Formats: sequence, structure tokens, C-alpha cells
Amino acid sequence: MVFLVDNGSVKPASFFNLERIAGKLSRRIDRPVTAAPLLHANKIPPDELEGEKVEILENLLRKAYLGGDREWTLLPLFFGPSGAITDYLPRRLRRMAKLNPGFSCKLLPPLYRNESNGGKELVQILGQLTDSVIDEHQLQKPSLILVDHGSPRREVTQVRNVLANGLARALEGRVRLTLAASMERRSGPKWDFNEPLLERALARQSVRGGDTVIAQMFIGPGRHAGPGGDISRICAEAEQRHGKLKTYRTRLVGEHPNLIDLLEIRWRESAQIEGQEY
Repeated sequence: MVFLVDNGSVKPASFFNLERIAGKLSRRIDRPVTAAPLLHANKIPPDELEGEKVEILENLLRKAYLGGDREWTLLPLFFGPSGAITDYLPRRLRRMAKLNPGFSCKLLPPLYRNESNGGKELVQILGQLTDSVIDEHQLQKPSLILVDHGSPRREVTQVRNVLANGLARALEGRVRLTLAASMERRSGPKWDFNEPLLERALARQSVRGGDTVIAQMFIGPGRHAGPGGDISRICAEAEQRHGKLKTYRTRLVGEHPNLIDLLEIRWRESAQIEGQEY
């Protein structure tokens, strides 16, 4: 049994997006793939999900175990090594394995493994999403800001920065400059590696005087990305403060068909690579 795992959100659109991707991957690899949020999504009222009640991963694993299943593959829908899949989830899986004889779970790597495995594919996706915005609005060498959630783990931010550098190379001649930015950071100098935040990036003199494409490094809609999210609000407020600034947001990574190709690569690799076994 395969579970497609994301962090989870209280936004119904986020779960619908996860289900959609799981369904497409299921058809691609010709086996059932279940949408399995790690946290939060079980708080969504069923009346906001067409009567459906969301089960988080732990409950899904528990029910599958009681139903007689003993082996599962977990496919993370995370860009990089987030603490959710390097710390929280492994702790929960070790506990379940200790309490349930025969429990066997393989946790695969995230979307990005290195620049040539995952990095190349993600740069291509983000580049095509950016190109679409440039072409649609006939922009002439806009600035580009690649924005992600922000993370207390430096390794996750490094993935974002590597992708930003790859985008700069891939879009050379199409954009004036490329910046990486975060939506969130913890307070204190220890977490300065998340800078700049998006609002500060938009206020830079090199950016605020013209067209700027916001490449949204998000799988699905939620509190930050998508309609009515923080990104759209921050961009609107920045445009009001800086009269010459005009922002254009890309579609989300989860909407690009090539994401399924990358997830299929991760699945096909599962027989050859050593995922974490629990």
C-alpha cells in the first residue's frame, strides 16, 4: 500500500489537491495511492469536504494494520528534508513499529535529493511556470522571486536556494535578476538564513521599480499560497507602497503535470534505493 504524504492543512483545497495528485500517481504506477496528510487536515469540517472525513497518516496506518496489512511505502510530497519527515514522522513510525508486531514501513526521500536527481526536474517545472507568466503578460526581463514557506532547518532553505540558482541559469536572458525569499522565519539571528522574507524582497530597490514574477514554491493552496493567501496579500500591499512595482504570481508546483513524473521516479527508485525502514 502506498501513502502520498504531505504536511497537511486545515484548508479543504489543500486536501483536494493532495487527493488529485494521489489519483494521478495511482493511475501512472498502476496501484492504489492514498492521500495521507501528516497533520492538521483531520480538523477540516466534513461539510467543507463534500461530507468526507479526512484521516491523517497515523490513523490510516493503524486502520490498515488492523485490517491485516503489514507493509507500506510512504512517498513524501515535500521539497526537501523537512523536520516533519526527518524527525516527527520517524519518531511516530518507530513507536508504531514497537507496539505492532510485523509492522513494516518504508519512507522514501523527498522530491529533491540532489541537483541532478529532483533538482533538475524541479528547476524545469518552476522555469516553465515562470515562462508561462512572462509569455502571458509579455513581460520584458522582469525580476524573479522564488518564494517558499521558510523553514527552521537550514537544509530545507538550501534546497530552495539551489533551485533559485538553477532558475537563474535556466532563465538567463529572460529575467533581470533572481532572488530567493521565505514566507516565515523564527525570530533571532540563528534563523537569519531564511532572509529575506517576501515583503522585504519586494521592497528592495532592485525589485520595487518594475515587473516582478513570484515563483511559488508550494505544492498546493493553503494559508500562504493560492487564492486569498498571504502571498497575494503581501504582493498587493507592496504594490500600494511602491507605485512602479507590479507582481505576477505563477501557478503552484502541484498543478504542473511534470510533478507526477518526479513522483514516479521516486516510486520506481524505491526498489533500488535504501529508504528509511520502520
